[in-house]
Amino acid sequence: RFGQEGIPQQSGVSHRAHRNMADTRQDQARGEWLRDIDEMPVPEHSGIYRLHLAAKATIGSHIVRKSVKIWPGIPERDWIASQFVTVFQNVVFLINTLECCCSERTCPRMNAGNYAKYNWADEENLTPQQVSAPEYMRLTAKYVEIKMSDRTIWPITGHVPEAFDPVVRTMCKRIFRVYAHAYLSHFEMFQQMHAEGHLNCIYKHFLFLVREFDLLQRQDMLPLWELSERFLAQGDEESKDIDEFTPDEQRAYRSGLAFCGVENIARHAR
Repeated sequence: RFGQEGIPQQSGVSHRAHRNMADTRQDQARGEWLRDIDEMPVPEHSGIYRLHLAAKATIGSHIVRKSVKIWPGIPERDWIASQFVTVFQNVVFLINTLECCCSERTCPRMNAGNYAKYNWADEENLTPQQVSAPEYMRLTAKYVEIKMSDRTIWPITGHVPEAFDPVVRTMCKRIFRVYAHAYLSHFEMFQQMHAEGHLNCIYKHFLFLVREFDLLQRQDMLPLWELSERFLAQGDEESKDIDEFTPDEQRAYRSGLAFCGVENIARHAR
């Protein structure tokens, strides 16, 4: 369920995140490689990475919905690939953050709420396997890293090929499930950390990107459909030029931008 602000309401279990911190220590050791990613799978000297930096530089003065819109003259696949540098950074951050409350014991099955449960399958394991939420998230991050390091899909020079299309859609499905699990199983932890605004920020970037380029279908996003629609509506409302805001609104809006490098949820900026 979602509250008036368009974010999930707290669950009835209080202080769950704190109680589970001790249970996750062994899982943190298994996930050390996530925090040790010092280099992006897309090299910094490549055109795609430079495009990512150029797009990111505009975020301080444009809302995130504008930041994902393609620039004139840039091939669509190249643009999406450049945006995915940020998507990858954000999902790794999210998975690392969830280590304090998401463990094999607390989340033995990858899920998004009570009704959506997910198995894992890939090129090496064609038969879907039931896995825990921490394992699913680690596999997702590793899968994205491997695909972004594959130069037949993510080339350093030249344009991104058609083979990119099915891969990026699969990546989007799996990354969405990480966000859905974070919101529907662990949102209370983000509230306790006063970090729900940042979670909203990084999800909005992902959401606006996949909706802008039709990378996911409605059925793929059902667990967070109401939340997503609220964020999209807020994006429409806030897409007006910042000069149209009152001075107080401008200061609050810029403060929200600085908070997470993109935009903050409307309730933090109004």
